[in-house]
Amino acid sequence: MNKAEVLEKVMAVFARTSEAEEVRADSELLEDLELSSIDIFMILVELEDMFGVKISENDVRGMATVEDVCDIVLKLM
Repeated sequence: MNKAEVLEKVMAVFARTSEAEEVRADSELLEDLELSSIDIFMILVELEDMFGVKISENDVRGMATVEDVCDIVLKLM
């Protein structure tokens, strides 16, 4: 699976959870998408199941945008 395919799936998960009008790769999780830490946790659990990866606490620290999440998922695949 290439980055564009992973990004599309990751963005779809964020779009279902966020009330933002638009989800882009550069959307910031807290500011643009207005997600709570619980929302982000639930999304990460869904992504772990979807892609068969385990996202660690260290990985989460570097996440600011949707693309950051995508890059970490790709790294773990």
